[in-house]
Amino acid sequence: MKIAIIKPSSLGDIIQANPVPGALKSAWPDAVIHWVVFEAWKETIDLFPDVSHVIPWKRSGGISEFIRILRLLRREHFDIVIDLQGLARTALLARFSGAKKIIGVPGMKEFSGFIIREAYPGSRNMNAAKRCLETVRYLTGKTYAPRFSLALPAIKTPELEGISSADKLIGIVPFARGAAKEWPLTRYQALMERILSSFSDAKVILLGKGSCNFPKHERLVDAMNKTTIPQLAAVIKQCRIVVGGDTGPMHLAAALDVPVVMLFGGSDVNETAPVNARATIIRRDVACSPCRSRPVCSDYRCLAEITPEEVFDKMAESLQAQR
Repeated sequence: MKIAIIKPSSLGDIIQANPVPGALKSAWPDAVIHWVVFEAWKETIDLFPDVSHVIPWKRSGGISEFIRILRLLRREHFDIVIDLQGLARTALLARFSGAKKIIGVPGMKEFSGFIIREAYPGSRNMNAAKRCLETVRYLTGKTYAPRFSLALPAIKTPELEGISSADKLIGIVPFARGAAKEWPLTRYQALMERILSSFSDAKVILLGKGSCNFPKHERLVDAMNKTTIPQLAAVIKQCRIVVGGDTGPMHLAAALDVPVVMLFGGSDVNETAPVNARATIIRRDVACSPCRSRPVCSDYRCLAEITPEEVFDKMAESLQAQR
């Protein structure tokens, strides 16, 4: 049994699709699973133990690259192709792959549902990880609970200046994709000051992408833009807790079973919140939320109303529960 999964981007979405290969292997233990992914996220799939082969897709390659990927899929003679992205170009890849069975994730967009069959369209508003698994239910007739599986690289001490494997780390992910997902930097600064003054044995480490000018501190480590995805996973696994918005590194932390405090603004908590029991969600039920990154307000009040004191208290509660 040869199966191809098409899910080219992005980090958080790919992580939430992580349970699919494991469910497929449960149904077909001899399955050989390939994953089509944009080159920027190839290292993410390298962490998925149930995926045998990665097919890197050069995002900037245009139509010639699309044709290259399509030809590769056709040469492999797949039994099943699953489109977990649900967009027109990924549906076209699946449609013309030559596979015996083709299925798309619930909630397909860009009219892609007219190109390939959409599994259980009524499930399009469910949690992202569960929604991806609906494709496996469609193929097997069985329901699978999300179970995340990540094979961390053998990095004893992350190759980052300012930390060691013995450090007690508290991770902060200040940036996300779009202002409707980003808590104000002034609030993060106030939170970090409270953490550093309250936990004298801990270091705060900034993770993810972006740039900011927080005041220097001997126990504040700026690792933004400095990690590969395997390094990021290794550092996150060392963290006692990670705080941030609805963004890729936070979903990676939840998949690694690291406690997280996630601040939700424009995202729909029912669709994108982690299924991890160790995840604490903070959000405000304002009239315009969720706007799904299409805000109708200018002050992002859903995030502005969340205070550093509230986040610190939730974080402290989670840390206390670990003892």
